[in-house]
Amino acid sequence: MSDPKLRAINTELDNLVSNLRGEVGEVITTWTILRFLIAQQRKLSSPNVAADMRNRDLVFISVLRTKMQDELIARLSELSKTKIGRLTFHFAAVKLKALQNETEAFRRFIQHHGFDEKRNYDLSHKELPERWSEHKYISIPYKTLLEGIARASVLMKKIDRKFLGPSAPYLWREIRKKRYSMTMNPPGSMYMILPLLNLSKETREKIIMQEMAETDDVWSEMETKVNGNEAKVLVCKKWGAILLDRIVCLDAYPLQDISQITFGDQANLSQPFSEGKPVFEQKEITAKYQAAKFSGNDVVFVPIRRLHRVEDGRVTVLCDLTLRLDAKHKAHLGEMKVGDVREFHLTVQLLVGYATETRDQNPRQ
Repeated sequence: MSDPKLRAINTELDNLVSNLRGEVGEVITTWTILRFLIAQQRKLSSPNVAADMRNRDLVFISVLRTKMQDELIARLSELSKTKIGRLTFHFAAVKLKALQNETEAFRRFIQHHGFDEKRNYDLSHKELPERWSEHKYISIPYKTLLEGIARASVLMKKIDRKFLGPSAPYLWREIRKKRYSMTMNPPGSMYMILPLLNLSKETREKIIMQEMAETDDVWSEMETKVNGNEAKVLVCKKWGAILLDRIVCLDAYPLQDISQITFGDQANLSQPFSEGKPVFEQKEITAKYQAAKFSGNDVVFVPIRRLHRVEDGRVTVLCDLTLRLDAKHKAHLGEMKVGDVREFHLTVQLLVGYATETRDQNPRQ
């Protein structure tokens, strides 16, 4: 048997999380089938027990319901194991170096409510008592089973939030819409490709804004042509977005290349986009800066994140700040050295558009 630590190191994180998500997807799909069977069983049942026992459709559905419940118990039991190299929440927590408390809470729930005992006694690796009188039946109520499924689903979403980032909640909402469609077999494969689901422009913009708040690795430069002129623009390749005066999401993503960007009247490209009078709007923002350089009484601050998002979805580029540390500033900022972080309240101007000026007050109709 391979060393667990070495196995955890060598296992690809994407491989582990995707297949674990597929396993949870199988649990969710089995539960949707179980719900359907419960509804059908109630529909076919009658007060006459003898008649119900002769109803082959009802007996068939009852057997299937029991098997679906057993499958759920077995899968949830396996997910709770503290094994490396198997599809378990514990393995994902070790690989991610996070969510250990959550995975342990799930394991304790499964063990406390008899999922493991039921699996080992009735479903797999069956234990055979020595006498008929020693046989027993372990029952797990539907309400408890439902709570186990919910806990597994919530834990998987937390793992995806760590692995995929801010996009995870939006992707899970999207796949929820496909829960009852059964478009793939095995159903877990639909959950494995969850990161590839198509998201709307509005959703992608929200994701970008959240990613900007958590990391700097969102935007990159791309060479293109703007109104026929060579230029570099900031793009988010992952979500197919361009940063102009605000975030503009394209129809398709991920973004591979931009041949050109054209503003204004495409029929008359001789007039640049910025020919009109720029219209600005002032906004109050709070941003974190880091002390980068000291020169005498002057200190240069650089923004922690160069691109700063504004509440209404627009983005502004923050510049460096140079302050002369007089007595007032020293009292406010305190003792400082290179690398120290301070918070500044700034007033920025945001470009909201261009206003074209008419040449005369009475233009011809």
